[in-house]
Amino acid sequence: MKTKAFIFDIGNVLVRFDYGKLRRSLESLGGQTADLAQLEKLSKGYERGGIGRSDFLAQLSTVFSHPAPEAEIARAWQDIFEANYPMWEAVEKLQSQYPLYLLSNTNCLHHEFIEAEYSVLQKFTDGVFSYRAKLLKPEPEIFLLAIRQFGVRPEETFYIDDLAANVKAGLTCGLRAYQYDPDAHEDFLLTLRGSGVHCV
Repeated sequence: MKTKAFIFDIGNVLVRFDYGKLRRSLESLGGQTADLAQLEKLSKGYERGGIGRSDFLAQLSTVFSHPAPEAEIARAWQDIFEANYPMWEAVEKLQSQYPLYLLSNTNCLHHEFIEAEYSVLQKFTDGVFSYRAKLLKPEPEIFLLAIRQFGVRPEETFYIDDLAANVKAGLTCGLRAYQYDPDAHEDFLLTLRGSGVHCV
């Protein structure tokens, strides 16, 4: 089946991220080591859109026992990313021949930061974001929402994500899904070329 569209995840696909940087940043400002399970639960609630910005930042401050100004906590939360330039180069080439879309578990602070700091998001026609959809990957409903919203045929759509559970869910929803490793970018390019996508 010929590929006619691409759907991309953001984290560890378009940009790398490191939550350890958040921990180190807040600890350097006087915060205490956080309970990682508590931090993950808080992050997932924020990604689902169940927590507002101010409430999230207040709870994040509590997790790290760090009563800093909200703006300082927000900067630490956002400053965890770095560009994945090899994938940006691939996106640039793909955009010339295919419609590109985004499907990401993210939150408003991260989305706003990445959109402002990284021009690569301008290459995409549309996106479904968990905090707006009130759904999280790998729930099938968010994949079905993306398929409807983008107006794509799943069997003609190549989906890229770094997490196995999300790739499995994408496959279950009929997408041609690929688990991406930013440290094995050449494998991704070889897979595309092997499937008939030669512009990369």
